[in-house]
Amino acid sequence: MIRSFISIFFFATFSHQLYAKTTADTVIHGVAVHFGYTPNIFPQSWLTKEINARGVALAPTERRRCISIITKVLKKYPETLLFRSLKAVYFLKSMDMYDVGFGGTNSRFAVYISDDGTKEGYTDDYIEQTFHHEFSSILFRNFPSNIDTAAWKAAIIPGFDYNDPYGGVGAIRNNESSQQFDSTLSSKGFLTQYSLSDIENDINTIAQNLFCPHPNFWGFVKYYPRVKQKVSLLINFYHKLDPVFTEPFFRGFGKN
Repeated sequence: MIRSFISIFFFATFSHQLYAKTTADTVIHGVAVHFGYTPNIFPQSWLTKEINARGVALAPTERRRCISIITKVLKKYPETLLFRSLKAVYFLKSMDMYDVGFGGTNSRFAVYISDDGTKEGYTDDYIEQTFHHEFSSILFRNFPSNIDTAAWKAAIIPGFDYNDPYGGVGAIRNNESSQQFDSTLSSKGFLTQYSLSDIENDINTIAQNLFCPHPNFWGFVKYYPRVKQKVSLLINFYHKLDPVFTEPFFRGFGKN
């Protein structure tokens, strides 16, 4: 069964030396890509008894596909932005933290993605969306002044408060992490159930659909004004990172 991806960030003081400890399997657009597993791919602070981060190495049969996907994905970002904010991508067969299975997560300069094969639901689109989901967390943390969070919350129905103080772990444990588009929720300003968990996961869910849109994404944007407000805010966030990021730029991905 496919695992929900989750944008939980456990603060770690990453020096660039971390990435020198583990030899990359390949380098794509200046980003080190890894397929193996040793505990030191995770920040030391994730190896505590409480978090207990663990992983399983990617199956060799999945490597070529992951290289193809990540090559396509990284081309969607200017290399100057990648240089500033992304040092490594780790592909694993699976990973667990807090005894919860993660489809994806991120640290200060790295994205971690699970891939157990297309037969288990880890399609090319799923893997690509997971990357954009997690990388948007890194960008959100690195450039917090680029987005008006007050305007973001104003786009939501009055009186709402995000419901997961644990940043998504609770949502997964409670089986409240669906990424299916929901018309009722969209009328309130949320694309999916998982968007309800916290503002970062809400941002992540829209980001993954800007870069790799669900077939109905732009239709939902057109039909639900609250969702449209958030999409405009997030496009503006990316545009401040680099002028290439415009609405026509993102809409172009929906034609592929």
